[in-house]
Amino acid sequence: MTHIEWDPEIDTPATIGVLGGGPIGIEAALYARFLGYFVVLYDRSRVGKSLMGWGDRLMNAPLGEVVTSLGLAALEAQGNPCSLTDFAAPASYRQYVEEYLLPVAKTDLLFESVQFNAPAISLSRTSCTPTHPGSLTRRAEQEFRILADSQVRGEFTQLVDLVLDCSGHGAARRGLASGGGLAVREAEYRSAMKFGKCDVLGGERKQFAGRHAILFGQNLEACANACELQQLAAEEPGTRVTWVVPKAIGRRGIVFDAPPVSGFEELLQTAQAIGDGTNGNTAAVALGAWGIEALTVNESGKWLVKLQTTEEETLEVQGDVFINCAAPVTGSSHLASLPAALQPMQQTASDPFPELDGCLTQEPHYYTLGARSSDAQQGASIADGVQQIRRVFGAIGGRRELDLYSTVRPQA
Repeated sequence: MTHIEWDPEIDTPATIGVLGGGPIGIEAALYARFLGYFVVLYDRSRVGKSLMGWGDRLMNAPLGEVVTSLGLAALEAQGNPCSLTDFAAPASYRQYVEEYLLPVAKTDLLFESVQFNAPAISLSRTSCTPTHPGSLTRRAEQEFRILADSQVRGEFTQLVDLVLDCSGHGAARRGLASGGGLAVREAEYRSAMKFGKCDVLGGERKQFAGRHAILFGQNLEACANACELQQLAAEEPGTRVTWVVPKAIGRRGIVFDAPPVSGFEELLQTAQAIGDGTNGNTAAVALGAWGIEALTVNESGKWLVKLQTTEEETLEVQGDVFINCAAPVTGSSHLASLPAALQPMQQTASDPFPELDGCLTQEPHYYTLGARSSDAQQGASIADGVQQIRRVFGAIGGRRELDLYSTVRPQA
């Protein structure tokens, strides 16, 4: 389906809902505010949390490709110009979040718009069902209703005219059991787990020092966590990590699902040494398992994890903290009432809006950007997402030539 029955243009004043408080979500909200739209941004955690897990590691792009003229201008107007000035060199993830992304989110343009620790748990369209009205023109006339669950306000609703989904892969991950199913009591103890890349050597150091971590997963996040925990073990006596690497039919030994990424070659070599048992460090051990059959937390707060090592054998591991790096999946439970938002609308050169290919969905006025977009490749860059923002707002504003990044510049 390529023909657009509805008009993408929405004039100000209108309200835009932005899902996700990472770099793309913050930039999308900022672009909308510069154009005079009202914005409500929802994120399940805090600004840049997933990036902060990478701590002092350098980003794989120079600073000039991950900051924008809008962000720099907003900081300058606030009287708080960005302290990072070497745009040809990469900043660390921590520097980027603390000295650019977080200050931008705190500017007057965005501060009252953001709702952090407030995931959008349900989206629907007023006066519509998932399939009626069938006319997309009529659906496009109806507002979206967003139900969010805030740690501060509790559950609350907001009506918006348009949604920009910048939520990436979300927080959903495959289950820990064999084949990606749920382990026994996994759902019950999910809130006690840590997820994804942890800032082991930085802000979360005290949570791991002198403790035994159980790490599950085989992606880049898991590899990085294992390497940093091994380094921490060399610096902090008593620190240990048991790394559970999922096995699969047809694979021999411990194999990682971490494709080569520029700047991470040494890390992956170190991770492979842990997996092969050639690292010479008994404080960091990898175990291959089909999955985790069951887990629980006892009265003293210890994790008891039962591994399915063969079809008939299990092994129990006890630890102090559990890190879940199972493969992420696109979390879509909030879209149960909007199934068309999960279906991309492809645009070719002969279609009305070829520049929106990858961002358009079959739900009118619901766009996907960044890693959430249908054309996103693994490791999609911030710069790619920024260009999507420019193209989407060109269509929304009815001016395809519109490019605030070339017209709004910081004075310094």
